[in-house]
Formats: sequence, C-alpha cells, structure tokens
Amino acid sequence: MLTSLKRLFYRLNMFSKLLLSFMIVIIPLAVLSLKMNQSGENIVRNELVQSNASNVHFYLSSLETEMNRIIRVEREFTSRDDDFRKFGVIPESMDDYERAQTILRIENKLSILKSSSPYIETVKIYFPKLGRSLLSGSFGGPIPPDELEAISSTMKHSGSPFVYWHDRLFLGMVYPATGPTMSFAIEVELSLPLLREALAQMSQQISSNTILINDREGWTVSDKTLNPMISKQLQFISKTAVDGKLVDQKQITLNNEPYLIYYEHSTDLGLTLVHFVPEQQAMGVLKQYRTWYWTLILFCIIVVILFSYWMYLLIQKPMKGLIKGLRQVGNGNLSIRLEHQYQDEFQNIFNQFNTMADRIQTLIDEVLEQTERSQHAELKQLQSQINPHFLYNSMFILQTLIRQEDLSHAEQLIKHIGSYFRSITRNGEDEITLEKEILHVQAYVNIQAVRFPDIEINWGAFPADVLRMKVPRLILQPIVENAFVHGIEHIEGPGKLSMEAIHGDGILTIRIEDNGDRLDDDMIDKLNERLFSDAKSKETTGVINVHRRLQLKYGKSYGVQLSRGKFGGMQVTLSLPFIEETAITENALSEIAK
Repeated sequence: MLTSLKRLFYRLNMFSKLLLSFMIVIIPLAVLSLKMNQSGENIVRNELVQSNASNVHFYLSSLETEMNRIIRVEREFTSRDDDFRKFGVIPESMDDYERAQTILRIENKLSILKSSSPYIETVKIYFPKLGRSLLSGSFGGPIPPDELEAISSTMKHSGSPFVYWHDRLFLGMVYPATGPTMSFAIEVELSLPLLREALAQMSQQISSNTILINDREGWTVSDKTLNPMISKQLQFISKTAVDGKLVDQKQITLNNEPYLIYYEHSTDLGLTLVHFVPEQQAMGVLKQYRTWYWTLILFCIIVVILFSYWMYLLIQKPMKGLIKGLRQVGNGNLSIRLEHQYQDEFQNIFNQFNTMADRIQTLIDEVLEQTERSQHAELKQLQSQINPHFLYNSMFILQTLIRQEDLSHAEQLIKHIGSYFRSITRNGEDEITLEKEILHVQAYVNIQAVRFPDIEINWGAFPADVLRMKVPRLILQPIVENAFVHGIEHIEGPGKLSMEAIHGDGILTIRIEDNGDRLDDDMIDKLNERLFSDAKSKETTGVINVHRRLQLKYGKSYGVQLSRGKFGGMQVTLSLPFIEETAITENALSEIAK
C-alpha cells in the first residue's frame, strides 16, 4: 500500500505535489479547528444551559424564600399573637379603648406585613364575630363565604399554600385550622402583575416564556398568554417534575419548533417553575459563532482556490509552456519562442530556452551547410576520379589502334574522344538533363564501338518528360563502362547492351543490361550486399561510385540494384525521384534515337 502511494506521488506533476503538500498542512489544521470549534460550542452550550437553569433555580428559590417568610409571619399571627386571638375570640369583652388600641395594633402589624414584600397587594384579616375585616389602615366588609371556603379547603386538601380563586392568588390561613368555629381568617393577596413582571425578566427572548404551574389544582401564572396546546404540554412537564425529577432540562418540540425547557419544582410551594425558550434564540450566540466559523472556513476555501489558481499561473502554466516548447524542439520545431509576463525565475528560464533554441538552430544550419559542402566536395572528388579513369582507357584503346595502323578507326576514335571530353569540359554543373547524360553515354559507347565493332546496342524508349529531368552528372557512363569491362569484353561472339528509362509513382527507373556471362547469382547477391551494407567502402569507382552519389543526393531510399537480366548477363537498375523539368528540344530526341 505504501509503495503504491509512493509510486502515485512520484507520478504527480510538480503543481499537484505542491497542492497536495499544501492540503496535507491545511486539512489537519481545519480538522483541529473544527474540533476546537465543536468543543467551544459544547462549552458555550453547557454554559448557556447552566445559566438558564441557574436563573430558574435562583428565581424559584427567591420566590420560595419570600413566600415562606410571608407564610411564617401569618403563622406567627395566628399562633402567637395575643391581639389576633383575643379579638377573634372575645371582642365583646373589651371596652372601647382596649378595642380601639387592639385594632390599631392589628392594623399596624398588617401594614408592616404588606410593606415587607413587593408581591403583596393587600393584607386582610376577617373576624366573624366582628362581622367585618381589618385591612392595613382601614376596615373592610366580610369575606364572601365561597372565598372562605376556598381558603379553608386549600389548607385541608392541597399541598400548596396558595389559593387561586377567580384569577386572584392568595396566601390564606384560618384559625383554628380545625374545629367547627373559626375565630379569624388571614388573607394575603399576591399581585399577579408583579409576579408576571418578575417572570418576564427571565424571558429576555421574544418567543420565550416563564410559567409558574400548580399541577394539582391546574392553575398557571405566565408572563405571556399561552397557546392551549402548549399549556397542556407544560402541565405534563410539571406533573413529570412532581412525580419524578424535581430539576431537569430537556428539548421538546412545540408547534413544530424545537424548544429548550428548564424546570424546577418546589415542594414547599407546590409549584413548578418552567422556563422554555426556542433553541434557535437560546443558542443565538452559538449560531453567530458557528456562522462566523463557517464563514472563515468558506473564506479559507476561497483563499485555497485562489492560491491554487495563483500557483497555477506562477508555476504550472509556465511549466506546461516550457514542457510544450521542449517537446516541439524535440520534434524539430526550432522556430518556437517562449514569452513570460512576470519578472521571475521562469523569465530567466524562458530566456535561456530561447537562447538555446537560437543556438541549436544556428548549429543545425552550420551542420547542414557543412554537410552540403562535404557532399559537394565528395561529388567533385568522385567526378574527378571518373574522368582520369576513362581517359586512361581511351588512350589505351587509341594506342592499340595506332600500333595496329588502323588509322581510320583511330581518327574516328579521336573524334569521339574529343566529343566526349568536350561534353565534360563545356559544362561545369553538378546536374544536367537526362538527355545530355544519355548523349554523353552515347559518345562513350561510340568510343567502345571502335574496339567492339560487332556490339549490338539497343536504346529503349525515353519519354520526353524523362529526358527533361535533371540528374547528377556521370551516373550512366560508369555503369556502361562496367558492362564493357566486366561483361562484353569476356564473351565469345557479339555483345549486347540495352538501356531504357521508365517512371511511375514518382520514381524514375533506368535499366542498363549486358549479356556478359562471368557473374553468377551468388556473386550478384554479394555485390548487392556490398552496395547496401558497405556505405563507407573505400572503393570509389564503378557501380559503388554511382550508388553512393545517388544516396548522397536523394537519400537511402534510392540508389543502384543489381540483378540477372533477360540477356543472361548483369542488369543494373538505377532508381531516383522523378522531377519533371522544362521542355526538351526535338534535336535531342532525334540524336538519341540515332
């Protein structure tokens, strides 16, 4: 597995490796940042939960303390205060002064109780024997019987000290608690608006609510008006608090919206304080923090993309251009030049590349020029080797005729030799038309005809467009000379020599054939092998001479090939590319036909 990853890494280009290395650094940092964000989010979430739970606990504890203090004062009035008990039991036995003083003291105590708590709206004590009630600072009428019944029944059957009656909330107490006759009843009415205001202080979010619930009697005090469906669900939560956990926090769905619920139950008061807030609002800080985090992540991604694109422009794109340029140079296109718009290291590399391409082009031009000059010099050397060779043979023939005193043939030979060398010295070009080359061969054959008067020469068809084509000089005469020296000279009887030229598929083919009998098939194969495998042969005359010149001129696909001819002797086939030239004169055609 590790080896495969290494191979894959090695196959990546430089930009991919750079980007991969960058991602290897960035991804762990992003993962670590995500973990830190999640950890911080959990911490903040727990802090928010604890804060809301602490607020619920603090408010319920404060309310419990306040209500217990009021209840404790009420109990002191009923159980220990002589003024309350005397006035409730034997008010008729008091004289007017004592009665007045007692009423003043009771009113004063009620005033102190009322002013001791902001939640108390009124404090009232009802004496049945007096037939009226005493309030803090004034007299009042009797307490309605149903109100007294509500206070009495609550004390007997409810686990809560509160009396909720006709949308009013009381802390009531009767004395004595048992027995058929009641001496007096204390009624402390709590201010529901102040309670709701205190609950609203906990509900800082718009959609949050804080509710006091008495599950057994089914009444609630809320800072806002509740939907009946929500109220039922909260009643169920309150019952859960009474029967199970007294303090808890949970997540529920109200009206298809997730809410966080915090509640705590007070056994002394028989109340459950429930605070619920939409999770989206409760975790608003987390949401904002999360939004900033993902904004940062998005920003980092954009930065990575822009950085990658910038690296592509700075590194990958110039590198691709350089590789493309090197490939084109490798394919032989030396005209390509690279440009770079930034003044950086690639600018220097591109300048060096352009300098290299210029230098290579210059070197190639110099090599080509040197090659052409070398080929031209070699052709001149080969050509100079052919002329003395033929001159030597001609002079030898002339010498033989003179010794034989054959002056007629000697004179004819001198005429043909003059025509032959006049043809060579009159034109110094390296290339001549095929018609002139054939006329030159004809002059050579006429010279050889002096020696071989019985030779049969067959000039094949030479199309006009073939005769117009330019060919290297002296490519036919060495072949014809080779036919005479190695073929015709050694046979008994008349010799035969034929020459023809044809063209097709862009190739000109010239065939020269004799009827010599000294070469067998094995010798022909060996000669062919020497032609095509021994290009560096030191021999520079005859067939090899012509073969080298054709290949130097036209390439390795052309040259000379040897085979057995129809006359039984050697057939030499010359192949070279067919290039049509301008028109040829009718005199040349007629001269060749002769």
